[in-house]
Amino acid sequence: MKYMCKTLFDCSPTGITGHFRIGQIPFEDQVGQAINSINDWNRARNQQRNFETLIQIISLRSQPERIQAPRCDKGVWSFSFEVEAESTFGISGNHDPFAALHQDCNGVPMLTGLDEQEVVETVLRPDQNIWFETVNN
Repeated sequence: MKYMCKTLFDCSPTGITGHFRIGQIPFEDQVGQAINSINDWNRARNQQRNFETLIQIISLRSQPERIQAPRCDKGVWSFSFEVEAESTFGISGNHDPFAALHQDCNGVPMLTGLDEQEVVETVLRPDQNIWFETVNN
């Protein structure tokens, strides 16, 4: 099954995962941002951390595959991913096919002050600042 995740949090996949090393600057991260200082590095690292957090939440229930890199369109970051089982994120007896995923992500802290276009709460809130949907193949 293929799914889409949309969020108001900047989860740009910058590829910045290690510790800051002054000898590595200047360079461009994986989304084309110039990294010229420790502040640039920290900002890009926090964007990557948000992406990693979302993937970890999804991974609590299933192994996401074929993850498309998040893209931002008008202040909403979105990415698609696939999982093997169709009802992976549901809860028996609940009509919401994402009930378990909503439970897992509710209240999880996110880093803000990056490229968000509006003020967002500092935690995930399903159907307020994060959404999931099935993608038709």
